[in-house]
Amino acid sequence: MNENQAAVVEAVMRRRKTEKVLCHDIDSRQSVPIALAEKYNPLVRDAIKAAGWAPFHYPRSADGIVEPWRAHVLWDEKLQAAAQFMRDSLPDAKSEAALIAGCHALVLVTWLPGYYRVDEQGLPAQPASRQKEINIDEEHLAAASAMVQNLLLMLTAHEMGNYWSSGGKLRERTMFDYFGIPNNERLLAAVFIEYPELPDACKQRKPGKLRDSRSLDWIREIEALPATLP
Repeated sequence: MNENQAAVVEAVMRRRKTEKVLCHDIDSRQSVPIALAEKYNPLVRDAIKAAGWAPFHYPRSADGIVEPWRAHVLWDEKLQAAAQFMRDSLPDAKSEAALIAGCHALVLVTWLPGYYRVDEQGLPAQPASRQKEINIDEEHLAAASAMVQNLLLMLTAHEMGNYWSSGGKLRERTMFDYFGIPNNERLLAAVFIEYPELPDACKQRKPGKLRDSRSLDWIREIEALPATLP
């Protein structure tokens, strides 16, 4: 990679920002015109495929798939129905429903624990006692997180707005059943995607809270090591 390529990568990382886009008037949500869907949907697909080049240390080997992550995609024509279902079916889910209604595509990125036990509702129970197995699951989660970051950067490079949410009520079994997501998966990221060229006056925007709090104080260069430990 030459200096120009490195500068492009850094520029994309710096340009990506967190911004919630909400549409509280779900029933009057505007659909994406067919021409724009035909333009941007393939770019989202390509971004997801490219994001899959994230590194992973251990093969998950579930259903013949080695990657420890899965991507469940909802296109525009499904989003209003999903937002209405969530609003009407789950208490206190208005914020998540408004986020769904405010985006033009939604990618639910899950990861697959190999060793964590689940209870009768499919929720995480106590982890297995063997430390190596816990460590492998941490590797799976870290790898899936790298995949999500790749996806955010690819979407940003295509000039699409994006917001990584932990999912809130989308993590509940009711929504997993609604989307047909298997019980052995855990939601890591709900990536809400906004296409350019589609202004919508009904939307409310909320910028991220931590962007201006960044520093470099978390970097520590180790200059000297003790000869022996006490």
